[in-house]
Amino acid sequence: DPEEKKFLVDSIKIDEHTLNSALDQDEISRLEFEPDHIAIIMKRPKNYSSKFLLSFKVTSMGLFIFTDKILVVLSEDVPVFEGKTFGKSITLRDITLKLVQKPVVHFLEHLKTISMILDELESKINRTMQYKYLLNLFTLEKSLVYYLSAINSNMLVIEKMKSNASKFVFNTEEQEFLDDIKIENSQCYKQADIY
Repeated sequence: DPEEKKFLVDSIKIDEHTLNSALDQDEISRLEFEPDHIAIIMKRPKNYSSKFLLSFKVTSMGLFIFTDKILVVLSEDVPVFEGKTFGKSITLRDITLKLVQKPVVHFLEHLKTISMILDELESKINRTMQYKYLLNLFTLEKSLVYYLSAINSNMLVIEKMKSNASKFVFNTEEQEFLDDIKIENSQCYKQADIY
């Protein structure tokens, strides 16, 4: 809300443009090094709702990494630290990597769902050439175009993180985890491209 934005800009000193980018669903992913923090804008899938009528949406999220804290900025109220993923996190660097990995995993989960829906639609189209099933297929195809763009945009951030690992002070194990995230994101892209 406006009060939270004012606090983040005035007290925490987050750049207003970068903050707005974290809340803009059309913003591309990027990584910026500010004097007192690192800003990461990434794409993530919106939580799916049946009201979307087979349209899978993409939005943005912001990670603002300081020496003693991480701020996560989202345009919707969703649980960020749910599940076992963050249970064994020890350092802010570890939490950062898990937050970067989370959208990749979320995209993969959505792609599995899309695959099941596609199989069902293909079966229905083969049985009854009704237009509504073709329209559903076109809606899913449009979603996949947005997913491909978002996943590719995230890949650029992951690669930039890898090339700037020293600025994050990643140790060897964390760099290997970042390599794993990069591979997982690449596989996610290929899977979305195939669908």
